[in-house]
Amino acid sequence: MTDEVPGRGLRLAFAGAGHWHFSVDARYLELARASGAEIVGLSDDDEAIARARAAEAGCDWTINLEELVSSFRPDLVIAMPRPDRAAEQVARLLQLGAPLFSEKPLGRSGAEVWPLVEPAERGWVSVAFPMRHLPIWGALERLSAAGRLGTVGQVGVRQINGPPGRYREYGVPWMLDPAVAGGGPLRNIGIHLTDVLARLLAGTQRVVGAARTARMHREPIEDVVAAVLRDEGGTVATLETGYSFAASKPGDGEIRVAATGAYLLQRRDTLRIFPADGPPEVIPMPPDWDMYRELFFDALRRFRAGLPPAVTVRECARANELIDRIYDACE
Repeated sequence: MTDEVPGRGLRLAFAGAGHWHFSVDARYLELARASGAEIVGLSDDDEAIARARAAEAGCDWTINLEELVSSFRPDLVIAMPRPDRAAEQVARLLQLGAPLFSEKPLGRSGAEVWPLVEPAERGWVSVAFPMRHLPIWGALERLSAAGRLGTVGQVGVRQINGPPGRYREYGVPWMLDPAVAGGGPLRNIGIHLTDVLARLLAGTQRVVGAARTARMHREPIEDVVAAVLRDEGGTVATLETGYSFAASKPGDGEIRVAATGAYLLQRRDTLRIFPADGPPEVIPMPPDWDMYRELFFDALRRFRAGLPPAVTVRECARANELIDRIYDACE
């Protein structure tokens, strides 16, 4: 096995293949093939979707999770359940003893996700938070270890994606139903940001204020949510997320960390570090860098080596809880 084919020799199966990340955006089918893994089967609650996805993947299909695990015998299941079905289906896969690489949010609230924590920790579950692979994390560790970061006083996170109508084009109109999706962009893409904040802020994060609007697209879900938070140490944070980018791609996002020793600005294509003393540092992303490829291949390497997952279900539950508090604070 080479580093470029970390899935070689692994048997992979998909549960919830109707999810758009199967072939759009994250493109897990493409990544599974590129990893060198064998795709042994897939499932979906909808038989027509399961048939169509199986034809696309060139594998067998089922609508039954028990059959997916017992008949196809995967080493690892790529789980992509709808949020309203996630808690039940992920729990069932864990009962069946299947190791999982799972899409977030794993439920419609923190309360739905927390019961999955203990069974997940008895098995192996890696949650898909690709922002964990951005270079800002290594830079923060490097500056802190050298005593050059100082006191963090401000954090800002933003992720703005294209209009919500694209989910109808993707064949997942349920993403626009908050009763199914657990909310709108805050639950879907904002969970990446609340995971970032949970890592950067100390203790429990208090939501000072929040607002949302649905005036742009007039959908049942919000277009935009913005929030101000404060942690137990006094660090102030801002969060912005929404489906307010006019075009479908590329969207807009950043992570900002302001400390006494350095100011870090992570954008999609570049990390910029402005130290208190010395010249700025510019770290461009490689032209072919793919955040989801980094995420997925790292998960396969960790699984093969018997290492813990990069992101746990416990961390996903905490990120969901922070989303709940932001929704509760929204005007």
